[in-house]
Amino acid sequence: MPIEKIAIVVIFLLALILLQLVIKYRGRVINASFPKTSNISVNARLNLSKTDRADLISVGSQSFMVIFTKGNSPSIVELTADNQLNGELLSE
Repeated sequence: MPIEKIAIVVIFLLALILLQLVIKYRGRVINASFPKTSNISVNARLNLSKTDRADLISVGSQSFMVIFTKGNSPSIVELTADNQLNGELLSE
């Protein structure tokens, strides 16, 4: 095998390794610039059918109900104190 072909392969592999390191470094920089999402949690999940479900999600001190249906975008409803109180009265 001629030395030129070996040199081309080695240079190509070094370029790929360098590209991988650049992507890894830029990924860390981008992740560090976004705020942490530790205050988001899924409190409850209810399967309505095979393809539909409702999730109760808390973000900080706010609560949201997200309804997922097949073929449609999710519906998001913010749960306020009035909504939660009415829901408690209806369930009793």
